[in-house]
Amino acid sequence: MARFRFASHFSQQYLAAYCGVMRKGVSMFGKNSAIRKYKYKLRPALAKRYGGSPVYTQAQVDKTIEELGFNKRHIQYAYLMYCDENTFTSNTSSNENREDMSNTIAAATTFGFIGSIFYSSGSSDDGGGGFSDGGSGGGE
Repeated sequence: MARFRFASHFSQQYLAAYCGVMRKGVSMFGKNSAIRKYKYKLRPALAKRYGGSPVYTQAQVDKTIEELGFNKRHIQYAYLMYCDENTFTSNTSSNENREDMSNTIAAATTFGFIGSIFYSSGSSDDGGGGFSDGGSGGGE
């Protein structure tokens, strides 16, 4: 019976710790998900609606995000990516700076270490299997 209580108590502590981690992770996951949508889905939608432009107005970004049904919680990242400097600065809190937000965008939209291994494994056209021909062929 004591063993069961220990396991039960341990499981409850583990579950509580796991849920705490997940709550933190969900917030970051939600931000990363929003950033990826802004980069990979919002850009083509803006270009289709308003033409290919390096900069869009706040109203254009807002309307397109609303029509696509994206969460507006992290919309300041869309403003950073697609609007002019005035729109970005007037809609961003003082505790967020451009450099940190740009780093967050880069981190959210890159493949990471494991993804880069899988992505690069099939991208070579030389047929060498990822190994270079070092010139020392073993005596042939």
